[in-house]
Amino acid sequence: MKRILIVDDIVANIYLLESILKGYGFSVVSARNGSEALEKARNTPPDLIISDILMPVMDGFELCRQWKADPRLNTIPFVFYTATYTDPRDEQFAMSLGAERFIVKPQKPEILAQIVRELIDEAMGDKTFSVKRPLGDEMEILRQYNEVLFRKLESKVMQLHADIEERTRIEVLLSENEKFLDTIIENIPDMIFVKDAQDLHFVRFNKAGEALLGVPRGEMYGRSDLDFFPRDQADFFIGKDREVLNKGHILDIPRETIQTRQKGARILHTKKIPITTGDGEPKYLLGISEDITERVVIEEALARAIKKLNFLNTITFDEIQNAAFSLSGYLELINKNPTGEMLRKYIGKLNSSLQSMNDSLNFAKIYQDLGLRPPEWQNVMYTFLFAISHTDIQTLSRQVEVEGLEIYADPLLERVFLELAENVVKHGKGATAISLQFEESDKGMTLFFEDNGAGIPDHMKERIFVRRFEERKGSGLFLAREILSITDITIRETGVPGKGARFEIVIPMQSYRFVTKGESAPL
Repeated sequence: MKRILIVDDIVANIYLLESILKGYGFSVVSARNGSEALEKARNTPPDLIISDILMPVMDGFELCRQWKADPRLNTIPFVFYTATYTDPRDEQFAMSLGAERFIVKPQKPEILAQIVRELIDEAMGDKTFSVKRPLGDEMEILRQYNEVLFRKLESKVMQLHADIEERTRIEVLLSENEKFLDTIIENIPDMIFVKDAQDLHFVRFNKAGEALLGVPRGEMYGRSDLDFFPRDQADFFIGKDREVLNKGHILDIPRETIQTRQKGARILHTKKIPITTGDGEPKYLLGISEDITERVVIEEALARAIKKLNFLNTITFDEIQNAAFSLSGYLELINKNPTGEMLRKYIGKLNSSLQSMNDSLNFAKIYQDLGLRPPEWQNVMYTFLFAISHTDIQTLSRQVEVEGLEIYADPLLERVFLELAENVVKHGKGATAISLQFEESDKGMTLFFEDNGAGIPDHMKERIFVRRFEERKGSGLFLAREILSITDITIRETGVPGKGARFEIVIPMQSYRFVTKGESAPL
């Protein structure tokens, strides 16, 4: 099996040439430069050498010169196989060094194998494969060699110059496109942000995002949601990020709440899109968030208005109509001139019907005022004390531990405490004390209003918040729940029957704050 020495500094080229030659039955060894090739050839001479020209340490021209100057190697056919030196003068110089062939890449495998086989067959004959014509002295060889190198260098410089011009042109276009894209991103009214897909740190933010969050973009870069938002919000955002990156497609989040530095809690409609590399792996996450707070407020206000209108139409006006019907009936009976006990009974029924109408009208007036004025920060202690001053609860001992606490609620908050106090007066049998205290958690705050009366049976704990017009009951606590719900505050009864009532008012984190004594609360 004939042995071929391949010389090339590029592994892929060696692998390809090896595969071709082995496929045609040749044995192959390789070297990465001219110096290594000479060492291997002198140890074990091959039957033919195929060499690239442009290589480190020793190039193909110098390898050929030394090959043909070595008595042990100069009869072995030398073939140049190059893709960089393609000028006819390069081939002329190569042949003048003694090379048997000068082949420009790429070449068809069968033709390359045929050339190799022919050269080996010729070498096996009596032909001599030394330098075919006198080269002159070393100075002449060096002159020609330098001329070839200079020509190649000149060609490379011109090519490099053209490449630089093209790259400069492309960079200018890219810069212009980037400026154009930056202008678009900066002027889009929605928040736009980009996160690194690996650690979910922010790498890009636009002007609208700065204005919404109240955080300079420089502070955002290199940091994550955990550095800026409450833990529950940050965990939600990160969870959605992971979801979109794992699924690899756009994720639409119709509604999410975000806590900002200057605007409080805002409601966003967010879309998150994975930005992938050429191999499909996510590299960045793009987010586009529209602030829909005002729209949601309007929609909720409209829903409340419709709810109030329907409620007033179906319940309150029915009550008034029923009371008016009763009044008409009793007046008709009185017109029959009853006397004594019967007259007093009819008059009592008239008064009761009038009171029912008055109660319904008062309820309607309060209910229709719900949400008409914007929520505001209110001092809990002052509001509570003012509310109970209108009731008979003053005779009970009080424990009020809410100093400095303010909550963000509808202006009718006072009515909530009034209804709670009235509930003690009317239904808290045996009550001698009331208390108002609070407890904080990682999700917000809970206000506790308690008494030590008879308490509320389990089957009534939810029913007390439902208005039952046929019984003329439940209006007060129904109103209390409606007032609180405007700012997402909830109320429930959790007391133990026989030990007293216990109302828990759960306040979201963004809806309460503390103001020290004498401090002016921020608006």
